[in-house]
Amino acid sequence: MPGFIALWCWVRLFGRLPRRALYRISDLGAALAWYVSPRLRAVTRAHMARACAPEATEPERTRAARGCLRSAYRYWADLAWAAHRPPERAVDRVEAIDGVEHFFAAHDRGCGVVFVSAHLGSPEHMIRTVGAMGVDVVVLTEPLAPPALHRLVHEVRAAPGVHFVPADMRGVRATIEQLRRGGAVAILADRDVLGSGQPQPFFGEPARLPRGPIELALRANAEVVVGFVRNTERGGVHISIDPPLALPRSGDREADAAAGMELMLRALERGIRQSPDQWFALHPVWDLDAEDAGSS
Repeated sequence: MPGFIALWCWVRLFGRLPRRALYRISDLGAALAWYVSPRLRAVTRAHMARACAPEATEPERTRAARGCLRSAYRYWADLAWAAHRPPERAVDRVEAIDGVEHFFAAHDRGCGVVFVSAHLGSPEHMIRTVGAMGVDVVVLTEPLAPPALHRLVHEVRAAPGVHFVPADMRGVRATIEQLRRGGAVAILADRDVLGSGQPQPFFGEPARLPRGPIELALRANAEVVVGFVRNTERGGVHISIDPPLALPRSGDREADAAAGMELMLRALERGIRQSPDQWFALHPVWDLDAEDAGSS
């Protein structure tokens, strides 16, 4: 309940402020969180040790780790701000879209599209932009507790053409139906929110990540498209979309899923490595407790 109250106040009260004021507050919150939370420092530093370029120095990785917190807090600032503005105001922040033809080429085939991204930059702008273009999108999301918090978050995230469903059995059935109708489904695939992922090489080390995007695509004979929304220095966002993954469809579902995961994770790595300081996955992607035990 404290989380619900805090978010309600942030959205309903602070969300009415200008975006620049919200960013100042969120940047202050991120700086404070960095100093008071050893766990957040450990998580973001561990992520940057893997996601930053190999030649990055320790100070550069630390700056990137602090940037992760800044990006996370600005993400919530953007959600609060958007809750009090018409949807087109958020879309107006889009400065450029690279590769949108890849998404629509896949969508126009009529076999469904699984759009995959990461907790990087401002992923909400992708679904808002696609929704504004007349495409209905079903977004598979992490179930939140208590239910009041879940309802509030998804009320705030609402946008024309965008439908949120929890990542449970009912939500999975809804996404399969959406794909079989030739529609679009969006999933953030850089965290195992349900705890059902299998160890996969990610930035060179095993991490439990969900196979759901690939398994959904194979089951529904849909395309998988990977893309990212990065914040720019001017306060806008830059959307980039890759060509559809060349998923193998040999009929061996297990082998095809494993090969598809390899393709998807390599695409996620490339996208995250371009802007590691905007990767705001604040829960451990790798098992930090095991690392601590191994180093003790």
